[in-house]
Amino acid sequence: MLKSKLILLFALLLAAECSALDGKWRGNLDMKVAKLSLIFNFSKSDAGATIASMDCPQQNAKGIPLEITLLTADSIRVESKKFGMTYHARIFRDSIQGTFSQNGFRLPLTLEPEQSLLSRRPQTPVPPYPYQTTDTVFRSADGTILAGTLTIPQTASGGRMPVVVMVTGSGPQNRDEEVFEHRPFAVIADYLARNGVASFRYDDRGVASSKGSFQAATIDTFKTDAASALRFVRSFPQFGSAGILGHSEGGTLAILLAAEKKPDFIISLAGAAVPIKDLLIAQNSRMLDRFGIAGPQKEASLRLLNIAFDSISNQFYAGQFSPLDIDAICKENSLDVPPMVIGSIKSNMQTRNRYFDSLVSLDPTESLKRIACPVLAINGTKDTQVDAEPNLNAISTNVKGASIERMEGLNHLMQHATTGDMQEYYSITETISPDVLTLILNFIIL
Repeated sequence: MLKSKLILLFALLLAAECSALDGKWRGNLDMKVAKLSLIFNFSKSDAGATIASMDCPQQNAKGIPLEITLLTADSIRVESKKFGMTYHARIFRDSIQGTFSQNGFRLPLTLEPEQSLLSRRPQTPVPPYPYQTTDTVFRSADGTILAGTLTIPQTASGGRMPVVVMVTGSGPQNRDEEVFEHRPFAVIADYLARNGVASFRYDDRGVASSKGSFQAATIDTFKTDAASALRFVRSFPQFGSAGILGHSEGGTLAILLAAEKKPDFIISLAGAAVPIKDLLIAQNSRMLDRFGIAGPQKEASLRLLNIAFDSISNQFYAGQFSPLDIDAICKENSLDVPPMVIGSIKSNMQTRNRYFDSLVSLDPTESLKRIACPVLAINGTKDTQVDAEPNLNAISTNVKGASIERMEGLNHLMQHATTGDMQEYYSITETISPDVLTLILNFIIL
């Protein structure tokens, strides 16, 4: 009888230990050149069995199914045959410690219980809000229905309140411009509403609640969408001056629309004011440095990219779209490019579309010269995607009276950063510098 009770007690303890796994566990893989965050999700099936999945926020991968091949009171092993990955670890009270293996690589990985979103991203707005938010839709010029959120202060300081339309950066983005759990547009909307400024932010076409196709769009399509959003907010009688706040590509679209005399003012957060091709070359130059590719091989690699981008631009303006023969370009121009670089370029060319072609072909320089409305341009000195000096110099040289702000220590997302590299974005808890929020508000209301 005593023996059976002990067995039962052991079984209960075993069940208790295993149930402690339930929930989210987060850890970082240190791959030397970057740290990759992984989240392991453990829960119970309807039958009571423990099930697992994995998220990789930096790669926008969620819910990757995992098979649990071992689970005891103090050990666990999960694997994904599809991705050639295993994680074998010991279970402790407040951590899971083990080895992550994939395709021959073995790295230590310690998981700890996931913190709340508010702890990881403390600037994220949480209800109740002292202002009104309304989810609504508007129609773009081509008839596509786009969805967004109006954020309206409860009271205005007098007269009609200013309103700003927020335009996202490159790639498919939702209305909050959500990236790595940061929601910068939601943070900006919250701050402005608490200080008497209305805003409208919307999902890119083909994203979240917006209709249409992102892949079939071009820069001109997104410019038209932004202009349509501006027209939409001007239909509300309580709004006065209406401007555009754009981040990255959105800042460039703000520049293009300002040249067409559409907004009353614009705010560019790291919006490119130089040829996009130049930005891409600079970004790739930094990437080559990181992988130790220098000298003649670096020069040849950048020359190859230059020729490829020019070929894409020529096709775009001619209304054509045909594959590029990277090997032929290297041979014709006697370019000694490392195989790793050639492979990377070929891989990226496989995902090429009309949107990418229109982006590579874009040069906003001439548009700057036609801008007459007030302009606020902000760049961080640690921005590794849009270098602050040439970008802000282009604006200050070509736009009379533009307000130029070089923000020391800020990256492309307007966060205080150490290196400014993209790999760092996820690990930073700050969503956007409070100093940037103050600059935006003062520019609008003063």
